[in-house]
Amino acid sequence: MKILKADDYQTWFIEENNFSILVDPWLDRKLNPNSSIFLQREREDSSCLTDEDVKNVDAVIITAPFIDHLHFPSLNKLNKDIQIITTKRAKKNLNKRGFLNVTTCINNHPIEIGPFLLSPYPAGFPYTWSSFCFFIENKNKKILYHESHISNFSVLRKVNKKCDVALITIEPVKFIGLLTLSMGLKKALKVAKILGAKKIMATGTSPQKLKGLINKVLLIKENRINELKEGDTQIYYKEGDEVIL
Repeated sequence: MKILKADDYQTWFIEENNFSILVDPWLDRKLNPNSSIFLQREREDSSCLTDEDVKNVDAVIITAPFIDHLHFPSLNKLNKDIQIITTKRAKKNLNKRGFLNVTTCINNHPIEIGPFLLSPYPAGFPYTWSSFCFFIENKNKKILYHESHISNFSVLRKVNKKCDVALITIEPVKFIGLLTLSMGLKKALKVAKILGAKKIMATGTSPQKLKGLINKVLLIKENRINELKEGDTQIYYKEGDEVIL
């Protein structure tokens, strides 16, 4: 199983035996296709994926109904009949846009996606009812865990599932300094310990690059990877970073 951090934010490319999955794809240079004074993020390069990579994608996982997960300018680069696994709310929007093969994930109900088995679970608060986390396992019992915001610690302990790599946030973001929207490094390492993961691949990276009025209500701290000690969990942070399981 190949896991590629496909951009500088939270797009993931997972591949095995010529079957590939995109997770929360943002494949453009501009996050908000319209001019927006509320939310925007721009970059010089759309992603590190080639046109051929995108053309050959077999399935998509969309973990939340928000614009930085459910990004229609990117999804419109794919076939309308591509397999999509997502939330109930996102499915309604996808169906309205003409996507024909959309499945709503149900907590703790495994779904087969090509050579993989996907097991979805509730995200942590405040995303418990809008988003989901998941484990993906291949036939060799190699497992990745993905959570795009905040891990649900009670769920992780109850499930008691281990993984080889965790795709999680490591830069804390708070709404008006009170409501936590993504985990910092300390909590990320705690998640990795619960899961027995020796590697973390950071998602939702560089949140300070978000522009607009949203920056007025978000308290953002940059990553603290440089504080890790030798022997700690290995962290992959940059676009193009890759792990093979």
